[in-house]
Amino acid sequence: MTSLRTAAIRAGLAACLSLPFGACSSAPPFDAKAVAMEWAAYMQRDYVLRPGDRLAVRVEQLRGEGDARDSVQEVRVSPTGTIDLRDLPGPLHVGGRSVGATRTEILEADKGQFNDPRVSVRLVEAAAQSVFGWGEVRSAGPIPYQPGLTMTQAIASAGSFNYTVKHEDVRVLRLGPDGSNRTFRVNMEAVFEEQYPDFLLLPGDVVYCQTSGIADAGNWVDLWIRRLLPFSIGGPALGTVE
Repeated sequence: MTSLRTAAIRAGLAACLSLPFGACSSAPPFDAKAVAMEWAAYMQRDYVLRPGDRLAVRVEQLRGEGDARDSVQEVRVSPTGTIDLRDLPGPLHVGGRSVGATRTEILEADKGQFNDPRVSVRLVEAAAQSVFGWGEVRSAGPIPYQPGLTMTQAIASAGSFNYTVKHEDVRVLRLGPDGSNRTFRVNMEAVFEEQYPDFLLLPGDVVYCQTSGIADAGNWVDLWIRRLLPFSIGGPALGTVE
């Protein structure tokens, strides 16, 4: 029995050593500038305002020669898709419009009130939207989205990583407006060490945290050796906690 057990252990270790550990290499740096530009473009062009969104609207107004006024107002999109700005005579419908289109709408409305107004609109708080944490996190599932949400913040909201995670290769799955799927590879180890900038997430992103190579090996042993043997080897699998 002892020789059979020893042979089984040796076979398992040999099989583990033959596993393709090439995937353990760290993720290549993502293009941080391109990610930030995509985030900014999404917020201006592709993000569609909906009831419950909160906006910061800044209007610089030129009333006359030498008479300028700069005001900032925070407003929430009403259930009917409108916002009320103090300088306009009535509500403005913005539901279903992008942030950029809303800025243009406010600018046109202000032109009837002031000379050469300058307008900026910023999304402060999004209505109920989510990104999704999946894999080696303590609490997988939807994570409430806020403008500017980063990968680190999302992982913290999911209760942090499990110890079995592959820090150096976390994936972000993103569905584009044209229906295309893209995957980003993020080395969170490098982010934590301030070698890479943090990753800016968009609503609907899925953050997939893979298991590490050693955890994969432990799970392989548990599935293909421990559970198939007519006796117990003892001790937990490498990638599990008992």
